[in-house]
Amino acid sequence: MACDGGGKGGTAGTSGGGGTTGSAGSSGNAGTSGSAGMAACRPSQQFFVDEIWPNVLAKDYGGTHCYDSSCHGVLAPNALDLVVQDPMPAGTVPLTGIWATNYMAAIEEMNCSNPSASKLLELPSGTKVHGGGKFFEPDGPEADLIKMWVTQP
Repeated sequence: MACDGGGKGGTAGTSGGGGTTGSAGSSGNAGTSGSAGMAACRPSQQFFVDEIWPNVLAKDYGGTHCYDSSCHGVLAPNALDLVVQDPMPAGTVPLTGIWATNYMAAIEEMNCSNPSASKLLELPSGTKVHGGGKFFEPDGPEADLIKMWVTQP
């Protein structure tokens, strides 16, 4: 599947090279604040490492991955910038480096007060138009993981 996207928006926690030397912050539960109906949140970093990255963002969708350079890699023209990363040792939070960068990019696409309205779910499930096409069903296992992410400790 070919990937394209809208204009690049700002993404918290990222820098021009796609890496960061800082930490992604606390590993606590989702909090809410925000504007324009989008709730800012900080869902579980461990759940991101254990479930969201391998089973949603790094999953092979017929030869395409979300982090591919033309989709959501550092060369892609859209807001969700992801960088391929080595596996994370179990229990290593708070996240740093590339893991923190990817976590921050993903949570910018989340709506913790209404996970079903998150871009991270709406676009790849085909609920809203996604330049890369539809990757999973709105009620499929990937969507369930995204919805569960905001409730994990």
